[in-house]
Amino acid sequence: MWDFHFYLLIGILVFFGFTVRVVTGFGSTMLIAPLLALFLEPKHTVVFVILLECAMGIVFIVKEKLNFEIKPFFVGGFSGIIAGIFLFGLLSQRLVGLIIGVSVLAFSLLFLLNITFRTEKEKSLFTTLGFLSGSMGVLTGINGPQIVLGLVNQGYDATFIRRTLITYLIVIDFVTLASFSVAGYLTANLLKLLIYAVPFLICSYVAGTYVLKFVDPEKLKRIMLLITLFAGALAIWKFLPWG
Repeated sequence: MWDFHFYLLIGILVFFGFTVRVVTGFGSTMLIAPLLALFLEPKHTVVFVILLECAMGIVFIVKEKLNFEIKPFFVGGFSGIIAGIFLFGLLSQRLVGLIIGVSVLAFSLLFLLNITFRTEKEKSLFTTLGFLSGSMGVLTGINGPQIVLGLVNQGYDATFIRRTLITYLIVIDFVTLASFSVAGYLTANLLKLLIYAVPFLICSYVAGTYVLKFVDPEKLKRIMLLITLFAGALAIWKFLPWG
């Protein structure tokens, strides 16, 4: 079905995308989803990146300290998944691809501009962002930036944010994957592609933990955001009516 060059491209994208994820705590899907959508069908792209996130989640369970402290994220996230899986079946491939591009572009700009809106209604904010995360995770595979934005906005420190995000994504990605499986979107070809990608995932964790010792995560994050800005714009261009 796919040739050697395609598999090589997948391996490279997975390695670099998840190296960034290990260092910064998020960003893998923002980096690779719009690029994968140029070669895979958009809906297959979403399911595949959730598969990748679940595989990396297993590594994080073994290696990282987890933090389940902020419950509203999970409440909102589970509700969002239910809404998202309903919409996923209704939307066309082109529209899903366009949503991926717009989401990546929007989140890249929000992070680059450091937009904040501190609020005392933290529980409501986190529940709402959890809902957006869960629904957009199903529709685009991108379910981490919403959580990061909320935690940064409320002034949490980087270590707390990284552990909270890793914990949240482990839970929400597995629930999302289960939803895709029950709905019939998980295919044998995507599972085969995951098996091929696993060695690159493991290498990315090793590389990321090494890079983390020497590289400023904030500088790496800004470089990643500039790349995702371009990738999001490219995906939008492809999936617009004239693409």
